[in-house]
Amino acid sequence: MAEPTGDGLVLALGAGGARGLAHIGVLEVLAEHGLPVRAIAGCSIGAEIGALYARYGDPARLTEEALGVDWKQTLQLFLPDAAAMGGVCSGRKIMAFLEARLDGATIEELPLPFLAVATDLHSGEQVVLRSGPAAGAVRASLSLPGLLAPYPWEGRLLIDGGVVNPVPFDAAADAFGAPVVAIAVHQGARGLSAAPINPRPASWRSQLRALLDQPWVRRARPVRAWLEEQLTEPAGVRSLQWRARSVLAQAVNIAQAQVVQLRLLARRPALYLLPDVDRIGPFEFYKARAAIAAGRAVARAHLPDLYALLASARGQSVHPAGTVIHRSQPGG
Repeated sequence: MAEPTGDGLVLALGAGGARGLAHIGVLEVLAEHGLPVRAIAGCSIGAEIGALYARYGDPARLTEEALGVDWKQTLQLFLPDAAAMGGVCSGRKIMAFLEARLDGATIEELPLPFLAVATDLHSGEQVVLRSGPAAGAVRASLSLPGLLAPYPWEGRLLIDGGVVNPVPFDAAADAFGAPVVAIAVHQGARGLSAAPINPRPASWRSQLRALLDQPWVRRARPVRAWLEEQLTEPAGVRSLQWRARSVLAQAVNIAQAQVVQLRLLARRPALYLLPDVDRIGPFEFYKARAAIAAGRAVARAHLPDLYALLASARGQSVHPAGTVIHRSQPGG
């Protein structure tokens, strides 16, 4: 793989589904202000965005991609299929999506040093992927348990890296050195208290009903059941009725929040950014514009810290020693 050269920031891009599109906003602000990135570690959606940035070095391209994919296209990537084993979806369409955008490159061929983290299904160990096909590494890292089938890699079966390390700032530091800027977008990163949900517009509900009438949705029973449930859930105030799906999702949120807190006790990144993405669900990729804006907001709010970290890495004593942990305020 490419080795970090020169100065610059090391980024650790966390897991979080559609919330992770906030990473693009952070990358935009860094590019606009001439703050170089010298390496990226990513988990799940963070691995996908990190690999694409490592391949092209252009956040504008990522923004165009994110804004150009609508919610129906996203849904079709996760449709159940007969080839799935260990998940509802085999991930073949997702793999094709990744390979097309990464041009079949290996991690070693990426211009920017990159790694992805995944989890060994059998041992529970963290697996750091630093070589091999870039698309395969990303696919392994985002293998959400129960949804995407585990991904075979060198004799192992790998699942989502968020199971063991949702924000891989320690893996980034071990591989690439300091200073590491971590961006956390997993559910629970800013607290697990239930936040109000914005009412869904009438157009969204009419589009969903139209989608339910499509022949391919009628054949995909699990997808149809999930879509129908979205129509029955009350909008505006979060429902107090806990369905099996929401209980499972909340259990995962709690586990991820605890994992990150334990890792922070053992080791801290130089800067820990928390974009305000609380009102974006993990599969709400149609909210890309809001997620990117949240990433831009938190990066702009901490530009002095980012400049100071870069200066410190260059040997300029302009920043007080020690870790800086920052929590952005809503709308900040």
